Amino acid sequence: MGFVKLLLVAGLSLLAVGPSLAAGESRKTVAKAAPRLALVIGNANYVRLGRLSNPGSDARLIAGKLQQLGFDVTHAADRDLKGMTSDVEDFARKVREHGPETVAVVYYAGHGVENDSVNYLVPVNADIKKRSDIAPQSVSVKRIADRLSAAGNQLNILIVDACRDNPLPQGVTASGTLGLVPMGAVYGVFIASSTGSGKIAFDGEDGHSPYTRALGEAITAPGEKLEDVFKSVRRQVRLSTGEAQIPWESTSLELDFYFVPPAPPPSPAEQLFAAASETGNLALYDLLIDRFPASAEAAAARPIVDKLRQAAASEPPAASAALVLARARQARTPEAYDLVASLFPDTTEAEEARAAASRLREATVLDSAGPTHEGRELVTLIQQQLARLDCRTGEPNGVFETSTIQGLRRASLLSDERYLWYRPTMAALRALRKIDANDGCGRQKTVTAPRCLRINNEDYCQ
Repeated sequence: MGFVKLLLVAGLSLLAVGPSLAAGESRKTVAKAAPRLALVIGNANYVRLGRLSNPGSDARLIAGKLQQLGFDVTHAADRDLKGMTSDVEDFARKVREHGPETVAVVYYAGHGVENDSVNYLVPVNADIKKRSDIAPQSVSVKRIADRLSAAGNQLNILIVDACRDNPLPQGVTASGTLGLVPMGAVYGVFIASSTGSGKIAFDGEDGHSPYTRALGEAITAPGEKLEDVFKSVRRQVRLSTGEAQIPWESTSLELDFYFVPPAPPPSPAEQLFAAASETGNLALYDLLIDRFPASAEAAAARPIVDKLRQAAASEPPAASAALVLARARQARTPEAYDLVASLFPDTTEAEEARAAASRLREATVLDSAGPTHEGRELVTLIQQQLARLDCRTGEPNGVFETSTIQGLRRASLLSDERYLWYRPTMAALRALRKIDANDGCGRQKTVTAPRCLRINNEDYCQ
């Protein structure tokens, strides 16, 4: 472990004897032992809409991954409307029976469609000939989210890998309707979709869709929070499809969740031993033996100390606060400075460290919160950022018109932070401010040659 990382972790471990964190900074993390349930549905063999190549194998992949992660998985394939409806109802009942600590995942692969800003999943027996057939013959994504929310458990994750193409007859939906529209938050439910409105979700060429392939890899990465898992998925899908497919998420969660929890941090004695071993510093070995004399690390350190003393008799007998403070200055994290204050609480170095940690935390809070703007002022600030990034031309006018919406859409491809590009929001403004001007829209190249991908056994060219 690098010493910079060591300081970061050690500061957290030793805070019991140092200054406490500001109230409200920590969030509750879902316990590793919480019950885990999953419903996985793969619809591939449609009666009237043709067969899809990958949903069956996609569903099997995710079902297997979730089982490896301790989920009790219910796996269903090629479900008709009655079957899908009962699947959701039975699963919500099962979640409720397992209690409020339960974590529930619903994954769907198959056809999906947006109609009148409502997202629907299409059963295999759907016979949709006109627009009014969509709602009664499909399952609303919002209805599934509401059923999960009503189950009363602490966390629900709804994942939809749909919209491989528009399966409906021409004229049933608006011309060119593809993808699912980003949804509003549903309390207690994290909703993820493989692609956004107006975009297709590609099938891929290796038996799995790009989205499900990336998801299967991301959920098994240790120590990744739920939101970070899907940021990784979005990045992988964006790159693998040449930015033709951009997944989205909607969340109202207040908890942290790990599919694979991070490894517990090393003990303070282990941290000090690692730092001493990395640097070969006699003073750090002395500090380890002085603070944790009964530890296995101290026992391992004593013969090393004897050899070091023979080689350097003039080495000072104890680690100085200045040494650890110098390392904290390199790390520049609140936790690194906390370690200085924890180890040397009555020194001038501790005073400096506490002040530095306080300044860094204040800067973090201001960066995440910051001033809020609305109305024309917010639109003007967004337009200024779009101009800086070469994503919009013209003077800022405070009007959220077509050129601004198009600019925000282009800018959304430059950042992994999710925001609604078709609305003026503070989230969009903060995301734009973090993008370097050198990485702006001017670097996006227009490809003149057509790009074709294989979708549902047909060539799709842009």
